[in-house]
Amino acid sequence: MPPTVPTIDFRDFWHIAPAVVLAAWGLVVLIADLVLARRMGVDARRRSIGLLSLVGVGLALLAAIGLLAIGIRPADFSNLLGPSLEAYFSRPSSTIFLGTLAANFPTDVFNVLFVILLGLVVWISTSYTFTDNWGEYFALLIWATVGMMLLAASEELVTLFLALETMTICLYLLTAMEKSRRRSTEAGLKYFVYGSVSSALFLYGLSLVYGLTGTTQFDGIRQVLVASGPTDGGLVGNLAGATALLLMLVGFGFKVAAVPFHQWAPDVYEGAPAPVTAWIATGSKIASFVALLKVFLHAVQPWSHPSNELLGPGWLAVVAVISAVTMTYGNFAALAQKNFKRMLAYSSIAHAGYMLVGVAAVSVSTNGPASAGAVLYYLVVYAFANIGAFAVAAWLVRDRNGDQIDDLNGLGRQAPVLALCLVVLMLSLIGIPPFAGFFGKLYIFMEALNQGASGYRLTLMGLVALGLFNSVISAFYYVRVLKAMYLREPSGQRLGPPRSSIAFPVLISAVVVTVFGLTPAPLVDLMKAAAVPMLTAAQPASETAPPPEMVPAPVAAPVPVAAPAAASAAPSPRPGLAG
Repeated sequence: MPPTVPTIDFRDFWHIAPAVVLAAWGLVVLIADLVLARRMGVDARRRSIGLLSLVGVGLALLAAIGLLAIGIRPADFSNLLGPSLEAYFSRPSSTIFLGTLAANFPTDVFNVLFVILLGLVVWISTSYTFTDNWGEYFALLIWATVGMMLLAASEELVTLFLALETMTICLYLLTAMEKSRRRSTEAGLKYFVYGSVSSALFLYGLSLVYGLTGTTQFDGIRQVLVASGPTDGGLVGNLAGATALLLMLVGFGFKVAAVPFHQWAPDVYEGAPAPVTAWIATGSKIASFVALLKVFLHAVQPWSHPSNELLGPGWLAVVAVISAVTMTYGNFAALAQKNFKRMLAYSSIAHAGYMLVGVAAVSVSTNGPASAGAVLYYLVVYAFANIGAFAVAAWLVRDRNGDQIDDLNGLGRQAPVLALCLVVLMLSLIGIPPFAGFFGKLYIFMEALNQGASGYRLTLMGLVALGLFNSVISAFYYVRVLKAMYLREPSGQRLGPPRSSIAFPVLISAVVVTVFGLTPAPLVDLMKAAAVPMLTAAQPASETAPPPEMVPAPVAAPVPVAAPAAASAAPSPRPGLAG
């Protein structure tokens, strides 16, 4: 009897509607620029194509919010859709496209987040002219977002790699989009070279994982590792497993700009147009960290600390060391920077170190996957703070043709409201209460301190102490921005009045970090509710879409789970998997 060939259910496209809308709208933007807008001037094309892009962002946002609302309260929409449509579009499981993508509550949450951030970046992009190729620019910006959405939704290694490359290839091109500046093309080339090497090593690591486990599905990989016998020896004697983990850390380390894989970040952040830098620092980092959490805290979590010691033969010790070095190097390197965007680049490196403290803590947490909500909360508030900061950088480039910290001199008198907003963003990045950045660090550090086993308690406490020390160091370079705005006289050409494309993203970012600092509980609960289905085995959709007001109960120690449908029976463990 011939084997049954699996087929794709076209209803699955319904569950990735925001990505489908954006992918198609990128073509609409490109064609409209090539066919209709070529006779316009550069500034008119920028405004018209930017407005057209915002229309697509609005449509994608409606689709994303609709899917999220249906997932939270499906009963409220059954009468609206009717029984036949409701039955047709209902989710039979939490995965789609043969188990390659997730279609659940966290996916819907991240889609809404990506589209909102994309809208702010597109809006900032319309503030000044830095390229003649506006159709290509906005299309690549949109397609990079599609890659981010699919990356965050990936449930197996091949889809993860393809989505990751879709995102990064678009970002390579966007970085070099400002052709009139040599540093932009140089940054694009450096980004491409470093990224190509990183992708090759990352792919080799993924292939080793497949060779060891016989599956590319995250659930299947975890099942094989859990069922592979005694794990006290961890990776001792398992050279292939240790190599795979190190190579995957290289790939993810590059994407999140962790030391020693950070070399690209300062030049790219400084050389790329300010809106592109904002998108690299926010959307790219969120998608990469979500993928890192799913791979390391779900798929290969049994390899984290097999001997129940932090410095045992697993990946946890490596992540702890990378976290310590990353936050320390990033903060001390930022102290010497005079360029505003380059300072934010080293700041971004330091924040990656703080988030890796959360990754290390979650892997040994007694609260289960819900504890990853602290990392997700940090990602959200960090993203909005950086969007606002890079909007100010775009303003500096537009009016002063520069992005030095000294270009901010006297801003407190020229634009007191926006200067106050920038103060809020800088204080949030430092971690000063009552702003959201403070609670982001607090929740991550509390997860690290709440671990009970003595084998890793002291080391995690050391990471927290180092994080607090580095937070104090970061205050010195963030305060330099405040000093320039309020204690120095304006220098050079006066900044013109900020357009809405600059003022509103800065205001929105300041409001977000203030509101979620004064009332952090709603966002924390939402991120905890998203973290649980993201880091557990695939289940029916009704079980993986808890309403955001629910705080998930602590999850017990992981147990073997059934392999996903697309992976069929669990593959037998390969030789050399256990020590």
